[in-house]
Amino acid sequence: MIQVRRRGSLFVWAGLLLLVGVLFANAAAAADDPNGFFLQVSPSPLVAEVKPGEAKDIELKIRNAGTATEELKIESRKFSVNRTTGEVALNDTEPSEIAQWVTYSAPRFKVAPGEWYTQKIHVALPKESGFSYSLALVISRSQNQQIVESGRLIKGSVAVFTLLNVDRPGATRKLEITDFKPSQSVYEYLPAQFTTSFRNTGNTIVQPSGNIFIQRSSTDSEPIATLPVNSKGGYLLPDTPRTLETDWNTGFPLFQTTTATDGNNKTDLVWDWSKITDFRIGPYTAKLVAIYNDGQRDVPIEKEVTFWVLPWRTMLIIAAAVGVLLYLRHKQIERKTRKAVQRALDERDKKQGAGK
Repeated sequence: MIQVRRRGSLFVWAGLLLLVGVLFANAAAAADDPNGFFLQVSPSPLVAEVKPGEAKDIELKIRNAGTATEELKIESRKFSVNRTTGEVALNDTEPSEIAQWVTYSAPRFKVAPGEWYTQKIHVALPKESGFSYSLALVISRSQNQQIVESGRLIKGSVAVFTLLNVDRPGATRKLEITDFKPSQSVYEYLPAQFTTSFRNTGNTIVQPSGNIFIQRSSTDSEPIATLPVNSKGGYLLPDTPRTLETDWNTGFPLFQTTTATDGNNKTDLVWDWSKITDFRIGPYTAKLVAIYNDGQRDVPIEKEVTFWVLPWRTMLIIAAAVGVLLYLRHKQIERKTRKAVQRALDERDKKQGAGK
């Protein structure tokens, strides 16, 4: 029912940046500041697999997309992820657990306009290293160090999130579904929102994927709708929870939220008559089929919930309309019956008068 591509160990680690909910392209362009600072970096995020006790050089390409030569510097910085919200906090301190093992071919360098510069990051981990390390590579003007946010340029700086995967035995990947539920047990109209909570109970990061299948019952072979889970490819750190939200919004009519001119959100009920076949009513089953790679194979985990769609206002209007039609029909039949009875009485009276 669901197709999921198998991933090798490198791909399992290849989404640290997406772990914190920030999506980068393979060559991410940084926004500019008032002084005309334009940089492009590739790859972003920077991911590498290293072995304990061995040295390795990793390349980061930096392009000056501005109009003036830039004198730059690159530094290692620590960042943390809020386990509850998933927000990233980038610090102005070095990551003490790995800083001594990471050096740069040119901590200070120049890049002419339109040119690419290749920075080599030299990594030499000791034999007793852990399973993974993460840090941010902060590139800024040599004379103007500034604060940065995750992956965005703020006043002349850009951060490249970096993950070093240590190829060593003992790594365990395990994922659990701690909660799966709709935001309401009964909806008047779609969209219906589903909250999926995962927890990484292993000692390396994992990447959940899969689908939510909307069905009339759990035994249906053909789903009404298929909703992707974790479509942005987010990752979970060890012993870290993450909550994802998924919407089912193929319905008629449909509640749609827009931002008004005053900045406030406005929700309207939209009647798109071309989608009248998507009218939803009755009980439905949402079946979550999630998959993660444990290093050997893809492991499926499942959970399902039941919810209702009851468009009560539409049902009341239809019931009222049917009631009015039935009442009018009843009155029509009543009038016809009275007329028929009256005709019969008149005929009888005529016959009786003729008989006299």
